[in-house]
Amino acid sequence: MRSRALVATVVLAVALTAGGCTGDSGDGAERNPGGGGEKPVTNGVSPVHSWSYDASDFNGGVLGGPPQGWKVDGAGGAGVVPFPDETDRSLKIGAGTRVTRSFATLEGTVEVAARVWVEQTDGRLDVLTVKGPEGQPVATVAVRDGRLAEMATGRDATPAQAQRWYALRLVLRTGDQRYDLYVDGRRALASQPWQSRAAGIARITAGGGNPGTMYLDDVNAHRIPDPSVDYLVLDQFDDASLGSRPTGYELSRDGSLQVAAVPSNDDRSATLTRTGAGEATAVRRFDAQRGTVIAQATVRTDTLEGARTALGAQTSQGRTVAAIEFSDGWLVYDNGRSRSRLVSFTADEWLTIRLVLDVPTQRFDVFVDGRRIDPPAQNQQLVPRWAFRDQADDIGRLLFGVRDAGGLTFDKVMAFTSPVQSPPGTVVDVRKAPYNAAGDGVTDDTAAIQRAIDDVPANGSVLLSGGVFLSGTIRLKSNMTLWVNRDAVLLGTQNDDAYPLFDATTAGTPSIGGRRRTLILSAGADNIGIDGGGTIDGNGTKPEWAIERSGGNDTIRPTLMFLTKGRNISVRNVFIRNAAAWAIVPAEADGVLIADVNIDSNLYANRDGIDIVDSRGVLIERVNVWSDDDAICFKSYTTGVDSALVRLSSVGHSQRANGVKFGTESRGSFRNVVVEDVLVKNVDKAALTIASVDGATVSNITFRRITVDHALRLFFVLAGKRAESPNPPGPIDGVHFESITGTGLAAPSMATGQSLDGTTYRLYDVLLSEVHQWVPGGARTVPPEPAEYAGLYPESSFLTGDSPAYGYFFRHVDGVTIREASSAPRRPDVRQHVALSDVDQIVR
Repeated sequence: MRSRALVATVVLAVALTAGGCTGDSGDGAERNPGGGGEKPVTNGVSPVHSWSYDASDFNGGVLGGPPQGWKVDGAGGAGVVPFPDETDRSLKIGAGTRVTRSFATLEGTVEVAARVWVEQTDGRLDVLTVKGPEGQPVATVAVRDGRLAEMATGRDATPAQAQRWYALRLVLRTGDQRYDLYVDGRRALASQPWQSRAAGIARITAGGGNPGTMYLDDVNAHRIPDPSVDYLVLDQFDDASLGSRPTGYELSRDGSLQVAAVPSNDDRSATLTRTGAGEATAVRRFDAQRGTVIAQATVRTDTLEGARTALGAQTSQGRTVAAIEFSDGWLVYDNGRSRSRLVSFTADEWLTIRLVLDVPTQRFDVFVDGRRIDPPAQNQQLVPRWAFRDQADDIGRLLFGVRDAGGLTFDKVMAFTSPVQSPPGTVVDVRKAPYNAAGDGVTDDTAAIQRAIDDVPANGSVLLSGGVFLSGTIRLKSNMTLWVNRDAVLLGTQNDDAYPLFDATTAGTPSIGGRRRTLILSAGADNIGIDGGGTIDGNGTKPEWAIERSGGNDTIRPTLMFLTKGRNISVRNVFIRNAAAWAIVPAEADGVLIADVNIDSNLYANRDGIDIVDSRGVLIERVNVWSDDDAICFKSYTTGVDSALVRLSSVGHSQRANGVKFGTESRGSFRNVVVEDVLVKNVDKAALTIASVDGATVSNITFRRITVDHALRLFFVLAGKRAESPNPPGPIDGVHFESITGTGLAAPSMATGQSLDGTTYRLYDVLLSEVHQWVPGGARTVPPEPAEYAGLYPESSFLTGDSPAYGYFFRHVDGVTIREASSAPRRPDVRQHVALSDVDQIVR
């Protein structure tokens, strides 16, 4: 709906949680302007903040006493209690008592969240108050005479029931001194004024007022990370009124442009239709740019017939230089002399289209769902690129159009330039003496590239340009950027001997998933960047590399990037394809940015897209993945993953696995992760998966504004013990699904714990808020309850055929809140919409 001009580098903010825990999550970019970022180091990688870690959910607190770091005022007292049970504890706050947690001041856009439970709703009880550094109240949420209300203006948010849990979330902006209030995932109040002016957020208080008892749980406060680019345009339409014309768009006389509740009411888009005889067009202007401009949108059309401009780019004067069209079942590029088919599509299929437009060369790249679509062979250059349709002095407009009946729907419209336009610092060119890399795609350039890396001074860059550089393992060092220019390819060799084995001695980390070889290695290196707009090709088509993990020695296959034991790691603005194994693997890293990366790694046998392993402070944005195995995956072999945000990204394809997954390796923990504004399509297993089967603790995981198109299941959540694990199942506490839409699904969604050897291991606090799915249905009888998880590999395809529900099945769960969740079966079904087995505290 409006652009955001923000700092050009990511800030991985400290997330100081009640009780001293870090936790970093986010809300939609269109709602959170951020601000207050730190200055980047020379190579553009932002410094990570210091971290303070402790339990935020009170589960580690001593029973009976107040948790460390909380101040208690009042005669009623406060202490940690086994409520709802011994595993999932909370803080009990007695009548007339107030508890306070203070932390370092957070500025910019700050999120504060908590779960609250009140004994009674008469009178007034301040369940959550956010304060500034001087103790001034900024926002107060109270239960007042049967209502949840905010106290700055006295506005009611929603009716309040006694003796049930509510999930509260406040998104507070220091810039305009306003905030939004969310209750159980629904935005109940928008843009409320702060009670008092404050420079930031520094305290959380609960309790005070009503003589009744309250319980507090899962408290956290954190600053939402800034975008890693300075947007010229970022339109998501979520804040615009339904039916309104979105601001910033110039509309032709024969067109209508309206904000629509597509795919859902909280995840809105814009729909363009033709109302007259001429073409309907919508133009979005921005400040003209003369360098390289990236334009991207998620688009769909409701019919195969006719022609529509899915995404076009124009000069500031209105000349169209590139336009991708929907045309009779194909995406097409017409350069004015010939028409080229790019990819086929189906009606109502969402597509993520990305154009990388380079004014100096008058050429551009096209990416669809993460795959680069190259021009016909006769037009190929060293790195093939499409020619502009018309000469351009600049790029200053985005274009959408409809020439026939039917409509065009678009969302997540963005335009920006890369924050780093050229190799930073002192540049060492591998093609120049004394390195003399050949760049011919045949000569082994490993030694030349490595010598350049060893020689580059601090905060400098190693440059690959104007060639195809064949290489084995290269090892990066601290304070450098590997710059793969737009006209260059770093090509992995297929010579196994060029990838020496690494282990804990050479790489500083144990073997992870059998990963023992890699093309790009960093171990213990800080402040490293991989950038430049070029291509990194793993050359993974070697037949011996196409093996299943159970079918041979997986250690022979080189990972494309293995980046371990470092701080401030940045991978951005590159195209990755044909990985021989997993593609991008940051492991045991502190401060990770992966942005503006397209991955096409759909070669058979365990080719993951991104694997975040035992790392913290992670931001993944504007990433589009097409993979064979799990597309975006969080894994834990040791300490765990803490504080990660995935946003404005897409999974175009997963041939054999999941879209976004936590596990299977799950030995440490997964805490404070948000996945939002993401498209997931054409995945073989579940779109969203949590498989904790090695003892991990999972807490505060949120999936928000996700569109799913063709998957086995919308979501699959499991806490269990697989056969080879020595550890009992760990708890899963706080999994929220908010504004999720799924079409083309093959099986119901499922969330389950495990009953094992007389002990039941449970899930806690599962929220469904505006979750809508289209499922097959068709059952004529109700099957018995499925067997308990028996320790097999925990793929989301197990128990597919015997769910007692056609929509959602929950088992061994304490605390399920279902608010506006639906399932539409394609065929009549005799089963229940929602089936429950051993579920306590269900709220509908």
